[in-house]
Amino acid sequence: MLGLPALWWPPVPLSLPVSEWPAWAQFLVCRPDQGLAQPIHTWWTSAWLHGSDAHRAANLGALLLLAIMGGLTAPPRGATLAWMLAWPLTQLGLLLQPDPIAAYVGLSGVLHAGLVVVSLHALAANRPRFPRGAAVLLLLGVVAKLIMENPFAHRLVQPPGSDITVVPWVHLSGVVAGLLCALLARLGRPFLSNTT
Repeated sequence: MLGLPALWWPPVPLSLPVSEWPAWAQFLVCRPDQGLAQPIHTWWTSAWLHGSDAHRAANLGALLLLAIMGGLTAPPRGATLAWMLAWPLTQLGLLLQPDPIAAYVGLSGVLHAGLVVVSLHALAANRPRFPRGAAVLLLLGVVAKLIMENPFAHRLVQPPGSDITVVPWVHLSGVVAGLLCALLARLGRPFLSNTT
């Protein structure tokens, strides 16, 4: 659901205002500066757009690593639902950013949410192929990354060697959405159990 559509759409011209993007990109992009006055589908579809081929390749590589991690941890149905719910909530979290950006594209926020969901599941399940220690290290790494990015102080960041700017706030939003949804899934575990 995340990877295949992202492969389909070509990169959008981030150097131009959204009004000058192709019509299909304008239809799919999330516009945080417009608040809730935008089509609801953009909370999902904006994740499929990327600012460059390198941006897309990096995000799809991270998605592949998450898929491998999921194979090792065997998350239950509830964890899958938690990640799916965190997807639009991550984009909605952009509305809370001080001085919201004009447009957001990319998978990174949703990937941060997925990493938190899968890591929390791995922490609770303690699978031999993915022990608790690895999950703890990943979660600590995410927290350290958020501290370094400082989303409250930096609206946009240009990483060294990157051809796009990064929105640290969406990483924070993804982590919070993933955490909340994972906790909800844990509380709802009796209703979402794989057993009958």
